[in-house]
Parts: sequence; C-alpha cells; structure tokens
Amino acid sequence: MPRLLLLVAGLLAATAQAQVSKDAAEAIAKARATLAKDAATLAGVRNLHFSGKVMDKEGKLTQSFILEVAAGGKRREFRYDKDYTLEFSTVTNGLEAWVRRTNLANGQSESARVLPFEVASNLREMGKSDLGLYAAPEGTKAEVAKKGDKVEGKDVVSVTYRHPGTYTYTRHFNAATHELVATDYPRPDGKLERQVETETQVVDGIRFPKSVQVKDDKGELLGTLVFDKIVVNGELAPTAFDFPVR
Repeated sequence: MPRLLLLVAGLLAATAQAQVSKDAAEAIAKARATLAKDAATLAGVRNLHFSGKVMDKEGKLTQSFILEVAAGGKRREFRYDKDYTLEFSTVTNGLEAWVRRTNLANGQSESARVLPFEVASNLREMGKSDLGLYAAPEGTKAEVAKKGDKVEGKDVVSVTYRHPGTYTYTRHFNAATHELVATDYPRPDGKLERQVETETQVVDGIRFPKSVQVKDDKGELLGTLVFDKIVVNGELAPTAFDFPVR
C-alpha cells in the first residue's frame, strides 16, 4: 500500500542492488503474486496515481489527497482541507524535495521551503516503495523479522525493509494466503503507526487497497484512508516533478 504523509516524516547507496535474504525473497515473491496474475503486469508499472480522502476515527472527512509516484523516486503528494480552500504539497524529484502551501481561493503560494537532505532522501525512498509494489528497491535490505506471530488476528510472515537513509518499515503478510495484512511504520517519537488494509480493488489487473485503517501502537483507530481513484501508467506532465522556480 502507498505510504501517505499522515505524520511529518545516500544517493550513492541508492544505486546499489537490493540485499534480500532468501526467506524474505520467497515471502515477497508470494505476496507480489497476490497482486497480479503475472509478474510482467507488475514489472510494467511506470507510474501510479492515487486520489481519495482521509476520514477521522468517527468517519468524518478531514482531508482529501492526491499522490503520484514515478520511476527514479519521484513522488508528489497534495493534501486539501475539507473545504478545499488550501492545498499542501510535498514533492521530490528524486534529488531535492520541497513543500508548498497554496491558497486555492486566489491561487497564491503562501509559503514554500526546501526540505533537508534526510527528509528528501526518505521521500525518494517512499516513492520507490510505493511504485515497487512490495518489491525491495535498489539499495534496500529486506529480511524476515519474525515468523509465527499474529497480526490483526492472522498468522503472518513479517518482512522488514531498510532503505538507504532512515526509511524503514515492516510488512506483515498472511502466512496462508500471502496477502498483505498490515504495514508498521516507525514514528519520530519511537512508536509505531500501523496501516491495515480492510478493503481492496482491482485496477488494470493489479490489486490495490480501497480502504486502509491507520492505528497507533496500541491498536487504537486514528483514521481511515479511502482510495477513490487509482490510475496505472497515466499521463504525467513533463514538468510534474520539476523544482519550482519563482
């Protein structure tokens, strides 16, 4: 599932091959087989577009979003307040990253700033992860963290991915069906954020999430992500990820 920035979250290392343990490679291969009938379908994904909404734990709309990722760690995420008056964008072109706040009433950019290298690196790795559809991107280490545990009441095989920089997460795959059960992301405060797929949809022969619950480390529901539209290999503007010039 794609990682959205619910929380504010080495270029040379990124060119290295992924280091995946044998049991992790087996678990990942089985999990990817649940996404599409053949590997060629997944290998042919060049970019992805996601749009939807963020609901609070009571089911009320808090934000809407657009997320687009493309090869090379390119990633851009737009958040809109529930009244659609403000746009918050976080973008990386695979090298630099920046954020911008725009007033949609007058189209004026109210604030913009370049993000530190470590944040840019993590955003790039998020983009690679989102586009990889469970595969370990270059420079990533993947290994089975635990076997035989239960997550969300299901027996799972847990695979931890360690990207270049500090971007790390653990995917829990159903030990019987090999489908993704949940993904755990460390938060800056040292606690975990868990995303649990509760509903899926098929787009162009690939299974994607439709609804994802976001929980804290105690299992309390924080909110729900609803994916209303997903586009595979859509048309992206040539300037979509260009660094902004005033």
